[in-house]
Amino acid sequence: MIEDPRLVQVQRKTRLRLLFSGVTLLFYFSFSLNWMNLGSFLREPIGDSVINGSIVMFVLLILGFIAAEMIFMLISRREKY
Repeated sequence: MIEDPRLVQVQRKTRLRLLFSGVTLLFYFSFSLNWMNLGSFLREPIGDSVINGSIVMFVLLILGFIAAEMIFMLISRREKY
């Protein structure tokens, strides 16, 4: 069975985009833990500070989004050459 190289490349990029979208949705839905009983530990202050787990999670999610976008861009750039 002969496969067109362009078709293989499009399929690879589609799988990568679906994976990236899935990770992004997982990040978004994980923030809903702040309003669930399962995420009650996020409401507690960390140590003796006024910072709680929700703020830390928010910052880590932003950094995670940036890191995922950078990884996606690096993989996409590498596949072009």
